[in-house]
Parts: sequence; structure tokens; C-alpha cells
Amino acid sequence: MSLAMRRRPTLALLALLVALAAFPATAEAALELKIENQSTVPDSEVWVTVYTNKPPADFVVPGFENDKPRTLESFGSVLTIERLVAGRIIVSYGAPTTEPIDFHSQTRFDWIELTYTSEDANVANLTAVEQFGIGMRLNTYGVSDEPLEELGSANADTIFDALRGIPGGESATVRNSKGEILRVLSPLQSDAYPDLGEYVRSMAGKTIQLHSTFSGPASGNFATSSYSGTFAADGSIVLTGTYERNSSAPEATAPHEISMPGPELIEDIYTGGNTPNNLEGQIRHDVLVGFMAGYWNGRYGNDAIHFCGNAVETDPSFCPTGFNRPAFGAARSALSPYPTCEQYAAVINQYADMYGNPYSDGASGDVTVPIVRSHANKAVKTLKLTILPDSGGSNPDTGGNADCGAGSSSGGGGSAAAGGATPSGGSPAAARVGIHTRLFKHTRLLRHGRLRLARVACSAACGRVRAVVRRGKRVLARAFVKHAGRRRLVVARLTKPGRRMLRHHRKLRARLDLWVAPSGQRATHRRHGLLVLR
Repeated sequence: MSLAMRRRPTLALLALLVALAAFPATAEAALELKIENQSTVPDSEVWVTVYTNKPPADFVVPGFENDKPRTLESFGSVLTIERLVAGRIIVSYGAPTTEPIDFHSQTRFDWIELTYTSEDANVANLTAVEQFGIGMRLNTYGVSDEPLEELGSANADTIFDALRGIPGGESATVRNSKGEILRVLSPLQSDAYPDLGEYVRSMAGKTIQLHSTFSGPASGNFATSSYSGTFAADGSIVLTGTYERNSSAPEATAPHEISMPGPELIEDIYTGGNTPNNLEGQIRHDVLVGFMAGYWNGRYGNDAIHFCGNAVETDPSFCPTGFNRPAFGAARSALSPYPTCEQYAAVINQYADMYGNPYSDGASGDVTVPIVRSHANKAVKTLKLTILPDSGGSNPDTGGNADCGAGSSSGGGGSAAAGGATPSGGSPAAARVGIHTRLFKHTRLLRHGRLRLARVACSAACGRVRAVVRRGKRVLARAFVKHAGRRRLVVARLTKPGRRMLRHHRKLRARLDLWVAPSGQRATHRRHGLLVLR
């Protein structure tokens, strides 16, 4: 989702934009992307796909067509990028990989993300938001080939082993017919991981304080806020507060009262959902990051100003660069009977400089490298992507601590959920619910922006039913039913990106993911497939 290209600007980025404005961009400049293959797969069997879902004008990569793979051998391992917005460079072994991504494919793949335009606010990043498949490293070099910055990861075998060791990790592992690991799916693509509901509900009766900051793309579009609220027994919270802004833009405002229902909040920790690109979205974002990173009720207390090591203590106080105190296991004073952070993201943070959650940049330190085009000594001429071997000594010094799982008093720390069995408290009868689903391959837009997606039939009450329609990383539509009966027609509502895309395309191919969770269980039945929207 990266994510890096869709992140709301931070104060540090705003300052960078202002500083760089004095240096005009060079129209004829281009980025050289070098790919070094250190894997055991020969260049003739390493496929590279360059992709963006933006308009054709935002894809200018000589020698490549959008979403048309080539072997590494065929272009000599060097690409010239003149313009690429919200782009992916997908690397796959043995066979090409194209969009939409099939996360259960028998082809092993992974990718980096970058934006490169005539502006200087360009970035590149590694990502494991949806899966981890191949260890990679990114380096930037200046106009005289001097090294500038680096993002790295441990070798794949190291990360595979660590991810498989957390609750849900083994069940989220995809293997080929030989039993070899192709990837480990993230909580966005697998329901094998236990949710953080117990952690959220443990905050019942506790009050949190937020000092959120929003800076939009326009100069001076800046706002700070102070909100607080007390959690209810189900994890719900109503935040109230005030804001100050240096802008007339509507996105720099927020309602006096912001409600976050418990079930929605718990789900959004993994997905980063319900956080629009405005001040209200930033306030919601800060609540989610606090749980994702294990900050709330941890060693720093429940005032978010203490999640920031360089807070400016003025009126109001705020974090100039977002949360940056040591997160995940380092944010906890002791283990609890339940997980107290997103453990998948914690492992990625420990072993790599990359996104492990849509909002990893809110707690995981540096997960992007700037690709500055023309600014004095920081101009980037070359971006180097190194495909690492599966085993070896690559181990970037991230300083992360992933130990935020359940302590011994939990009686196994959620191992039942890790294996996909009935969680603690679920009844044996619930595990025997028979579920049959039929996914529609084609759907037409109904009234009020609704889409028919599937039919679900269960031998007992289906319980919770959830569906998400994605194209790439964009969520086009979603459906959520709390108490489904034995039969259910699943109807989704379009999101704003979905409405925009359907206005500009007569027909769209997208991915449909459907989850069914009988009462007392996490999602025990999952289907996915391709969907044509008309």
C-alpha cells in the first residue's frame, strides 16, 4: 500500500521541499537503476517488470513497456528511468510476474517501490507490507559515484525463519511443490495471524493523549492538534480536542469529536484503513501506530508526545518528524499474556530497513531513501538494487527488538491461532461449520456505488464476513458483515479510489479476497480470485 509514495508528508519532508525549491530541476536528468544479481538464479532466469497504475505520461522508462517483463540478461542489468510515478520494480525467479499480483503464485518474486519525477521529493523503498519473498538492498550514489544512503535486509533464509517463529507465520508461508519457501504473507494477505484485540481491549478505562501534525502538499498547509479519549471495554474510543492551522485548506481541519469503534480499530491496525489524507486521518493514524508499534501502555506511557525523542515543547507540543522512540519489543517494559504489537512488522523491523506495515514509517526509523534530482551535493545519479543470496552474512544494523509477543502466562501465546485452529475461547462446534462460497467473476455497478461480489452458504451461522477488492495496492471496494446468517449475498461499497477508477475505465480487472469467520473464530475460510468490474 508504498506506500512511501502515498504517505502524507511529514514536517521533515515539508522542510526538504522548501529547501530544495531554490534549486531548479534539470529537465534532461534521468535516474540510472543498476541491478546486481547475487542470487544463485542466472540472469537469464531473473525477470524484471516495471509497473505503475498511473497514466502513460507517468511511465517513461526507455526499453520497457508498462507491466511487460524482461529478463535481466536481455537489458544488461541497467535501466534508465526518466519518469516513474508510484512505480514498482518487480523481480521474479524462473518466470515473469505481472499485475495484479497473485500472492499464491508458484513463482517466487518481490519488488521495490519508487517515484522519480522532475521534482526533488522522490523516494525509493523496500517493502514487505503484503509479503516477504527475496532479500534485497538499495544504495544511492551521487554524480561522482560517491555512496550516499543505503537500505538493506538480512538474507531471505534469516527472515523466513524469524517470521515462521511467530504465531501465524508458519500458516502464512507459501511453498512450492518441492516444499521450498516462496514467500511469507503478511497480515494483509493472510488471516493466520492473531489480531491485536486483547491488546486493544486491555486499554479499557485508560486515557490517551495525542499531539498529531498534518502537513499537506501546498506551502503553508500545516496544522497541529491536541486530542484525547478514554477506551471503552470493547476497544472503542471517542477522541475530542482542538487544532491550530496555518492554512485555509479543508484537509487541515478535523471534527471536534472523532469516533473509532473497537472492531474497526482492531482491523485497521493491520490494514492502515480509515485514515484519509487529512488532519483527522493523521489523528487516527497515530492511534493505530501506537498499537502497531507497541507504544500504548508501554514504557513511554499513554501521552504520545513521549513516543517522540525530539518533541518541540511549545504550545501545543508536537513531534516534528513523527514517532521515533524505539518501538515493538523495545517499547514494552514486560511481556503480557497477549501480543502487544504487530509481530510480523516487528520481525521485518528487526531484520530489514523496510515497510512491514502500511505505517511502518511511523515507528520503524528510516524505511525510504531520497532520490534527490538536482540539489547540490545530494543529487542522486544512480540507484543500485542488489538481489541478495538466500543465505549469507547480510544483516543490517537496525537495532530492532521484535520480542512483543505473549508471555508464558498466556499458555502458549496464541499458538492455536497460529495454526488456524479454534482460538482460545472458541467452541469445538464452531470449528465444524461447513462453508461454501461462490465468487462472481464479473460484476456490474449497482445503485449507490455497490457491487455484488459473492454468495456464502454455511451449515451454521457464518458469523463475520469480510471482502476486499484491490487493484494493485488500491482498495476499490470493501464489505463487512458482523452477523451473517446461513446464507449471504456479499455486496461491497466502492471506496473513493474505486469510484475514480471506474469513472475512467469501462472495465477493470481486480483481485477479490473473501474471509468468513464463524462465531468465536478468526477467519477460518478464505477465498481469492480475479474479478472484472464493469
